[in-house]
Amino acid sequence: MSGERSSRAIRHAAEVYGFTLDDEGVERYVAELEATADALGMLDATDPTDEPAVDVAEADDAYNALLYTFSIPGNDTAGGALSGYRLGVKDNLAVAGVPMTCGSAALSYTPEFHATVVQRLVDAGGDVSATTNMDEFAYFTTGETCAHGPIRNPAVDGAVPGGSSSGSGAAVAAGTLDAALGSDTGGSVRIPASYCGVVGLKPTHRSVPRFGFVDLAPSLDHVGVLSKSVALAGEVFETIAGPDPRDPSTLGMPTPDVTVADTVDGLQVGVVEEAMDDADEGVREQVDATIEALADAGVAVERVSLPTFRVTPLALLATSNVEFARLIADDGQVYGTGTGYSEGLRTALSDLDPTRLGDNAAGQLLVGGGLLETTGGNHYVAAQRIREAFTREVDEALATYDALVLPTTPTTAPSFGTVTDQEAFVRTISHTAPFNFTGNPALSVPCGKADGRPVGCQFVTARHDESTALTLGSAVEQSS
Repeated sequence: MSGERSSRAIRHAAEVYGFTLDDEGVERYVAELEATADALGMLDATDPTDEPAVDVAEADDAYNALLYTFSIPGNDTAGGALSGYRLGVKDNLAVAGVPMTCGSAALSYTPEFHATVVQRLVDAGGDVSATTNMDEFAYFTTGETCAHGPIRNPAVDGAVPGGSSSGSGAAVAAGTLDAALGSDTGGSVRIPASYCGVVGLKPTHRSVPRFGFVDLAPSLDHVGVLSKSVALAGEVFETIAGPDPRDPSTLGMPTPDVTVADTVDGLQVGVVEEAMDDADEGVREQVDATIEALADAGVAVERVSLPTFRVTPLALLATSNVEFARLIADDGQVYGTGTGYSEGLRTALSDLDPTRLGDNAAGQLLVGGGLLETTGGNHYVAAQRIREAFTREVDEALATYDALVLPTTPTTAPSFGTVTDQEAFVRTISHTAPFNFTGNPALSVPCGKADGRPVGCQFVTARHDESTALTLGSAVEQSS
């Protein structure tokens, strides 16, 4: 891609999204656009609350996990499935009367309704009491890009909590909440679960309604759960999942019936070779020990190769760049299988001031717009070919095995200020993003520590078979 062409593309994207860039700013984003384009070349080769919301004071929240606190008591007085649990929701899910920012200074919006999943939590007796901080517009994996300040990791002093559901993971790890909803586009539930040492479940794509949710990339986004236990993750998932007429993408999806078996004897798992080979030694040792314990409990274990595994993160970024850029440009979803937005949210997105976006979200917009301008969407098509190929590989593997097993992340939680370039960022999503492409359920459970930092083990199962993932996760939890 020529420098002149790249420069024109960035200037055009800046005009479309309302940025004013000087020559130095153009050069900066040209470099990012060209680096992304070069990397993508690989793809061709392969109800209102009664109490007003209040800002959380630092003294009340040492980890900056929470954005607003309030009180929405559960509706069920007869002992619903979630009665007595302290619950939170990510700042990209609507809570009536509570400002929603998506972790950004650029968005100003207060919903007049609950997201479907929030209402279902309340109807099941859960006490919803907080919105949780997040990486801006769900585009990063460290919790450092939140407009309300960086989120800290209760499990490791000086380390990031993961993202983008950073506050949800940190609040559960700190014991402030029993469970919290998050969203997962490329690992944003499972990465904080791994880094903070809690449980994180990304359900089957489209099994959980997204009405009242602000997407990053509709074809990749999943609403998921971070919790203090596998059992509670299953309870929350079963509560929030199931068809919703306000989210047409869920119509025809089965209502889940989660069953966690009391034994794993007889199950067969495939250990993903590429992920084990790419993991740091300390992470690999903990996951190997977990697999050995499962084998001792009667699980049949074999190694399995997924040849397209390593290129899927770049293909996912090619997809999310386009879908986010179009969402902002068109005040709602165009690409993927998103839900319709309320009039209030569409207005808020239309009024969004891109110049108030942080560097990462702004870069996502400019690079996404620039790639569309320079390739006409060809890179998006190439990414979907990778998606199809990898989905076939996973489906074939899961026709043999009950689950795939791999480290949730190749490393433990990085220290603040160390994920600073594309290579480091891509590595954080390298074990999770592939399964956003396929839509399979994926569960991260803590499985020990390496150098004092939590390690997560990830189980991936066939679509709509969250029960097997939760059964394996429960076995790991009980053995630790």
